[in-house]
Amino acid sequence: MATVTVDRDRLVRTFLDLVAIDSPTGQEQRIGVELERRFTELGADVRRDEAGNLIATLAGGPGEGFLISTHMDTVGTDVGIRPIVGDDGVIRTDGSTVLGADDKAGIASCLELLTLLGEHPELPHPTIEFVVSVAEEAGLVGSRQLDVARLRSTHGYVFDTAGAIGSITYWAPTAMDVDVTVHGRKAHAGVEPEKGVDALRVAAEAIAAMPLGRIDEETVAGIGILAGGEARNVVPATAVLTGQARSHDQGKLDRQLAAMRAAVDAAAQRHGATYEFVAEEIYHTYHIDPVAKPYRDAARAIRAHGLEVIDRKSGGGTDGNFLNARGIPCVGLATGMVDEHATSEHIAIDDMVAACAILLTIATQQQ
Repeated sequence: MATVTVDRDRLVRTFLDLVAIDSPTGQEQRIGVELERRFTELGADVRRDEAGNLIATLAGGPGEGFLISTHMDTVGTDVGIRPIVGDDGVIRTDGSTVLGADDKAGIASCLELLTLLGEHPELPHPTIEFVVSVAEEAGLVGSRQLDVARLRSTHGYVFDTAGAIGSITYWAPTAMDVDVTVHGRKAHAGVEPEKGVDALRVAAEAIAAMPLGRIDEETVAGIGILAGGEARNVVPATAVLTGQARSHDQGKLDRQLAAMRAAVDAAAQRHGATYEFVAEEIYHTYHIDPVAKPYRDAARAIRAHGLEVIDRKSGGGTDGNFLNARGIPCVGLATGMVDEHATSEHIAIDDMVAACAILLTIATQQQ
């Protein structure tokens, strides 16, 4: 059987085409229509669920079917992205927007995989389900609404992680959203401030007392938004803190949330304020053993390309958190993206090609 290789130029063209379609979270309609067209033309059976997630199934031969998870939205509100292909073989922007390699590099590789399998029907492969979610960047919103019971895959690969090519993300944290509302008492700040209870001051003291940032090697926490007040000369009656805590260890996460709550409670008691403290799990941790099929098959494919397998413990969440929680074990695979979520985001073409080649090997290696 002749060696089948990724078409470098075609992969880059596909990636650039996708990047040119604006798709910040909540604005996925155009990219969704385009992806539905492309997956259908490449021979997949395509459906969209009520949330807008796209599920494309390529029927295959014997063997355990698997899924590849990507997402169609890009982070933030950036539109009008203009990718620049550098002489150094790296694709970046002019620095005014993100690139959108997160996760359009992953989607481009999936489309290239479909194209190669269509061009080479002699290549054996099991049934593959491509799951392209919406609103991933808003807290895995699309995957939360995915009807996993309709999927037939026994395992999967989340093609949406950073790290060196050859990285396997086998462990991801639990994330808890934290929302705190502090209730003080309004008063005229210039005439009778002593009659007020400054909710913003309470919130600020609570934040100052919280353990935040890198707590330990498995735990992080932060307050991202502090809002409140209505005018310069009014003691603010309400303040709202919005943050998050994450950990790979449930005990550490529980202690972190307790410390954050205690800081709010102490500040509120000092000033006579009241508060509501709400902590909601956004996604749950997963830990894939190296002997599990998704890890084992990914590692074999990576080594087949002469690369080192790199175990990666992620501090972030992906749609894989939900897929794992719902009984489909998945690992994350690197796409080549670097500095995702920043205007310095970029991707080397060589890395994108290598990542796609690993995907092809996973799909066609003996089960």
